[in-house]
Amino acid sequence: MTGASSRNRGNSFEVAVANFLQAHGWEAITSRNANGGRQHGPDLITDLPVTVEAKNQKRIDLAGWVDQAVEDAGGELASVWVKRRGRGDVGESYVVMRASDFVEVMRGLVPSDEVPF
Repeated sequence: MTGASSRNRGNSFEVAVANFLQAHGWEAITSRNANGGRQHGPDLITDLPVTVEAKNQKRIDLAGWVDQAVEDAGGELASVWVKRRGRGDVGESYVVMRASDFVEVMRGLVPSDEVPF
C-alpha cells in the first residue's frame, strides 16, 4: 500500500471516530480539520477526558502507538483507538491506554467518597 493510500485510510478512520463520538454526544473534530489541513498533536480534538489517537493499520504496534499518544497528549491523559480488522463499525474498535491513565479516568467517574481505598 502506498503512503498516500495509507494516509487516506488513516484519515477516513479519524473522521469515522469523530462522527462516532459526535453521535454519542461528545464534541469531536479531526485535528486536520481544526488546523486547516495540518496534523498537529492528537488526531482528534474532543471534550473527552482523554486525548484520542486513531490508528487504522495492518500491523499492530500498541507500545509505539501509546508512546506516540502520550507524547502528543502533552501531559493530558491519552488513548489510542485501533480499528478492528474486518469490522466497519467504529463501536467495534479497540481503545488502548496506559493503566495509569485508565485509573485516572475511572477516578473521575466515581465520587472520591465512594472509592473503597
